[in-house]
Amino acid sequence: MSTPQKSPAAQNPRAAANPPSTLVRRSREALSALAAQFLLGMGANLLGSPAENDGAARVVAGIVLGLHALVGIGILVVAVRVWLTARREGVAQQAALWAFVVVVLTFLAGVGTMLTGSDWLSFAMSVGFVAAAVLYVAVGARALVRRAAVPAG
Repeated sequence: MSTPQKSPAAQNPRAAANPPSTLVRRSREALSALAAQFLLGMGANLLGSPAENDGAARVVAGIVLGLHALVGIGILVVAVRVWLTARREGVAQQAALWAFVVVVLTFLAGVGTMLTGSDWLSFAMSVGFVAAAVLYVAVGARALVRRAAVPAG
């Protein structure tokens, strides 16, 4: 006779005290950071590298590029937070892990773009952005479905 499988919330008492709405919040954080990153990336692309500019335009291009890099580091941190929350709550764990992998690869493509100036690596960043956004929407949607399925109380 086999023993019944326990739900992730039953296996981890912290999951019961930490409803899937936390995962929804985390996925929204990731999507917000990705939106900011998209805008900064477009700005950096429009302005060009600081080396391509003179005077005040050089300073502005450097600031936008620096912010783009800092937000990229922040996205790595948020990706870890989403993944850990998904694991803790037992919701959308695979999508959160894939989002983390995509974010890491996209970050590395960004570093490669800075080092080489490769347009292909820049394209890889844009593909990574879309893939990460889709995965974070999936994580948030699964958390919302789970929250709707769990009775309040």
